[in-house]
Amino acid sequence: MGQVGPLRWREGRGWLVLAGGGEPEETDSIMRAAIELVPDESPVVFVPAAGLTEEASRNEGAQVIAHIERLGGPAGYVAPIFTPADAADPKNARRLMNAGLIYLGDGQTQRLVETLSDTPTFRALEAAHRAGAVVLAMGYAASALGAWCIGAVPGAELLRGWDWLSDAIICPSFDEDAAPALRAAIRSHAECVGVGVPRGVALALGPGNQVQTQRAGERQATVVLGARFRRTG
Repeated sequence: MGQVGPLRWREGRGWLVLAGGGEPEETDSIMRAAIELVPDESPVVFVPAAGLTEEASRNEGAQVIAHIERLGGPAGYVAPIFTPADAADPKNARRLMNAGLIYLGDGQTQRLVETLSDTPTFRALEAAHRAGAVVLAMGYAASALGAWCIGAVPGAELLRGWDWLSDAIICPSFDEDAAPALRAAIRSHAECVGVGVPRGVALALGPGNQVQTQRAGERQATVVLGARFRRTG
């Protein structure tokens, strides 16, 4: 397991990139940095499971893939994963296993978690990361990588995440308005560390305890410690 300070993440040869979200012009530097981490010319695979509608998610995925190619990244495609049945399809599992960069699209955290968890596609996602694939989780998809998820709806109950960042609560689109929700989540889960990632900002966690950060002006990732960390120093 990788660790730097209070942050601990799942072991693998690949990178986990937590991106706070944003418009294309805000995320170009994040995309370029992620492309540089891809180990070979294996394809980019866009996973649209968090999207609100199938049509909109397909369109977003196609735009993302085209944009990555324009930035110098490898070619790719949208994996048709919208339901748990899609995530059980061996063809979709193979798509992820063969990817060099897996892009988890922004949208509804709960929908992403409920669609992928405990499926062959999810196990393929884990295996691909272990083998060296970059997993780029954009916006509210990043929240799924924590132990608990903060969704886009204020005041909504926290739901279980995948715990790829052990005992972490990840808050994308982090700003002054989102800070109270993250602090409240940490108060209710004192064993956790909070990670606030603003729009246009990314936190990349890699093998060998490597960490890279992508700032946007004065905005940067913020770590909030739970009571357990404050007691132990």
